[in-house]
Amino acid sequence: MKQRKGSHSWSILTGKEKRCFVTGRTSCLQKHHIFHGNGKRKISDRHGFWCYLVPEVHLAGLGGLHAYPEEGIDKALKCICQREFEKIHTREDFITLIGKNYILLDLEEAVQRKAEMESMVERKGMENYKAYAIEKYGKMPVNDCWMCEYESQFVEEMDLCIHGEEDGFWLDYSQ
Repeated sequence: MKQRKGSHSWSILTGKEKRCFVTGRTSCLQKHHIFHGNGKRKISDRHGFWCYLVPEVHLAGLGGLHAYPEEGIDKALKCICQREFEKIHTREDFITLIGKNYILLDLEEAVQRKAEMESMVERKGMENYKAYAIEKYGKMPVNDCWMCEYESQFVEEMDLCIHGEEDGFWLDYSQ
């Protein structure tokens, strides 16, 4: 999807398609500016940092994302928007526009941490890795999987890990 600057009718997430980004519905839509406040609404319009949402996903009074700023769907949309922007631009460009980096763990770093975890668990066990991860990274990853931790930035909540189905010995706590 190629970015078109200056268009209020093009979204970085859905292009010109008029549907709710979360539910896919095409009726009763509201335009949600992913970044707002302090002139960010104009930046959102200029760069397509918006999407359509249905009222129950959007409005605070209906339990939508405005009721939970910087959490859940709101946080996920910010991360997804940044990831799309970075397909064409740099992270520094994004931070210059918005003032903040929302992607705290890059895919490459998640892959490195996963390999580090597998290696350490194989040699020293899960308990030793837990202590190491908490000391080095401040926490254990979502579902004890760094790939889940990476993906959790882009979804409202993570269920079971699917990354360890073939070679996920590190998910076995019996070691």
